Amino acid sequence: MIDELREYVACPGRAEDLHRRFADMTFDLWQEMGLDVRGFWHVDDDPGRIVYIVRFLSVEAAKDHWARCSQDPRWLDIKARTERDGPLIESISVTYLRTPVYARW
Repeated sequence: MIDELREYVACPGRAEDLHRRFADMTFDLWQEMGLDVRGFWHVDDDPGRIVYIVRFLSVEAAKDHWARCSQDPRWLDIKARTERDGPLIESISVTYLRTPVYARW
């Protein structure tokens, strides 16, 4: 198992729109897709920086999931509707995390 840490930085002035997209549309789609969301946060003093962790069997499974998701007609519809006034996301960073064998939790 791996955990994928994803950080999104909203475009200037678009943080609330990005939060609304996650809250009103994206979470429902992820639930339909069976995505295992482990946690979801925004940086305390910067709500335009959103961080979340999702769990996958492997890095390859994560990459396959996001490739399929990016082409899913439901996602393409959500993206088009929410980005009529321009993009919401300035940048995305992805880090794959693996628990070391000596970890006791």
